[in-house]
Amino acid sequence: PYRMKNVIIYTRVSTDEQKQKGTSLPFQKERLEQFCSVTGDTIVNHFEEDYSAKNFEDRPSFNKLLEYLKANKGIVNKLLVVRWDRFSRNAPDAYDMIGRLKKLGIEVNSVEQPINYTSPEHKIMLSFYLTIPEIENDRRALNTTNGMRKNMLDGNWVSTAPFGYSNKRDALNKPTLQINDKAEFVKKAFEYFAEGTYDIDYLRKLLNTKFRYNVSRNSFWKILRNPVYTGKIRVKEYDNEPEQIVKGKHEPIISDDLFDEVQFVLSGKKRIKAKKKTVNEFLPMRGFLVCSCCGKNLTGSASKGNGGTYYYYHCQPGCKERYKTDIAHSEFSNWLSSISIKPEIASLYLSIMEDIFKTNEGDRDKEILRLENELAKNRAMLDKIAEKYIHEGLDKDMYHRLTDKQKIEITSLKIQIEELKQADTGFNEYSRFGLSLLSDLNYYYDHSNLEIKQKMIGLIFPEKLIFSNSTYRTNQPNELLSVMCNNINELEEVKKQKTSNNESLSLMVVPARIELALTV
Repeated sequence: PYRMKNVIIYTRVSTDEQKQKGTSLPFQKERLEQFCSVTGDTIVNHFEEDYSAKNFEDRPSFNKLLEYLKANKGIVNKLLVVRWDRFSRNAPDAYDMIGRLKKLGIEVNSVEQPINYTSPEHKIMLSFYLTIPEIENDRRALNTTNGMRKNMLDGNWVSTAPFGYSNKRDALNKPTLQINDKAEFVKKAFEYFAEGTYDIDYLRKLLNTKFRYNVSRNSFWKILRNPVYTGKIRVKEYDNEPEQIVKGKHEPIISDDLFDEVQFVLSGKKRIKAKKKTVNEFLPMRGFLVCSCCGKNLTGSASKGNGGTYYYYHCQPGCKERYKTDIAHSEFSNWLSSISIKPEIASLYLSIMEDIFKTNEGDRDKEILRLENELAKNRAMLDKIAEKYIHEGLDKDMYHRLTDKQKIEITSLKIQIEELKQADTGFNEYSRFGLSLLSDLNYYYDHSNLEIKQKMIGLIFPEKLIFSNSTYRTNQPNELLSVMCNNINELEEVKKQKTSNNESLSLMVVPARIELALTV
């Protein structure tokens, strides 16, 4: 005869099963209650699970169920579910949990797929009931993976949108990406890092502060490595298919060339130079001046008085060297005006540079052709590696090492070719601007921001300056200033004597020191 038992009923659905008929939580609870009313079993508790989890440890309600059983030993005889797939879709986990509950004196069973544990054949049926859900899960996962991979190969984005994009659907209801307001952060990250002057973590903190985001180190690194920002999608390797990068249907944020240049920097082939610390905008010459008395570097600071705040350049404690910044700045601007290159010298100097530049054009074209041939060979080698991986069973680790090496070499060649091509197109623009700058130094200096002012001082006067008695002088000879001091006749003679060996453009004997007296 059937002996009535104290029962716990357990109902469970995952997120994607909520609306399925015959699977909903209310349906399961009602079915279990009806069964117990027929058998006469007493329901002592009900635990409901609506959380997707692959194992028992990750189920919050089931963990509470176990705690209840341990606290009420001997009270409960049976754990009842509607079907075995409600208990578990993983056969090894299910067998393990059935064994653990059996030690507590609790039998696990199903209303619609009952097991008679007194019959030896029950093991066959239980195995069947527990294995079928696992097979269904594996099949569903495989179909999902294949579907997602096909979508990605077609250029659709099937996962969570990366930083700078939002998920959306296109006109055909296919998943894709849409640029959002975070894209400017991404664009600046690539542009600045490609310069090769920023440490990666310094740049991350700089951009986080500027845009008020909180991008982590790992996320920032992934941004700079992700080809999605060029309008492409990386499809990871699967079975015997190697990793592929395909054209996506979304709009790019950056160009292919910019992405390649950043990879070149990340590879370590482009040296990262330390970024100079920013100084006070009222003290642009701090760091470029030395004391006329003791030779130490001058610093600068502000002093508050009745009329407001006043700035001074001064020496270290113990030295009395000190003068107002407005006087130093005014005299410096006057000095720049006096040493600016004359228009006729600028014109002749440009002519000399153009002649020298043209002598290199033939060599540059040959070098571009050589690099393009090398690029074609590297691309062909990349294709051969992929073929060996697919058809000849090339080891996966070896495949990745070889492809990474080729990709870095391809990026390096592309950058070299681009730089050589730009040398011709940019020559006139930059050289003419440069000579225009030298022809009117004080104007450009007075109208520039702090960063440009510092760069101008550092380039023109790399050996620092001394300011004393309203006079500026250089600490060491300066080649740039010596060229500016050339007269037109000497430059004409140089142009006639110009040879193809492209000697330095520093054409005159440099005076021992440049010193210009100025009136206050």
